[in-house]
Amino acid sequence: MSGFDWAYRSSVPGVGWTPRDESLLRTAFAIHCILTDHYAEVPGIPVPFAVPGHFPQNRVIATAPFTLYSFQAASDGSYVHDNGFFFATGQYGLAMTAGVGLARAIGNSQRRANAQADATRMWRPLDQGNIFVNIDGFHLVTAGDLAGWDWGSIVMGQMVQRGQFAMVGDSEFGRVSYVIESDLAELVFFLWAAHRQPQHPQLYQRVWLLPEWLDKYDAVRRPDDIDYWNQSVLGDRALPPGL
Repeated sequence: MSGFDWAYRSSVPGVGWTPRDESLLRTAFAIHCILTDHYAEVPGIPVPFAVPGHFPQNRVIATAPFTLYSFQAASDGSYVHDNGFFFATGQYGLAMTAGVGLARAIGNSQRRANAQADATRMWRPLDQGNIFVNIDGFHLVTAGDLAGWDWGSIVMGQMVQRGQFAMVGDSEFGRVSYVIESDLAELVFFLWAAHRQPQHPQLYQRVWLLPEWLDKYDAVRRPDDIDYWNQSVLGDRALPPGL
């Protein structure tokens, strides 16, 4: 490949090359290099935090924004019931009193409904920031924290839709279920499956090579760039030793 030339690809008329496309290009390039045993050619990205392992094997190879969703309830379902007393006097006092009572009842009903909804377990946004991926796992950097995940801590994973990787993992707080929404979700899925479950059905379906992205890439690909569809085929080949 002739290199990562964002300026060139984004300037090709009629294509609309986006940061998402660029992240998928880096994903396809990294996976191609892994499958062809040329991982050393994947460029590293400088980061300000400690990465386990030894350089250059442990270098970070991709970064992008992320949103983390957790399958949980927002609260225990409790709420504050407003039973305060109000009584108005005068010509319109009775109507005002009734109106305040109705408004309080509506408010209590809404608080009760909101509390019940908050007590329902569902996918809820938990945090956001930037994800940094390397060969051994990924790091989630937010405004106030840094969380690292290695592939061994993730016991189940799959792509649920474009750009969304669902995982079940063992954390210091116990078993957790997350969805990572990011332009690098496909890369995270590939690396996890390659390490933990090489027979994962989605791995052989090549979910990281999205047909619509390949069409866009073909429109901006130069003659010496990689034809990913024909060259990044996993098929029945074994993954490189030691991955």
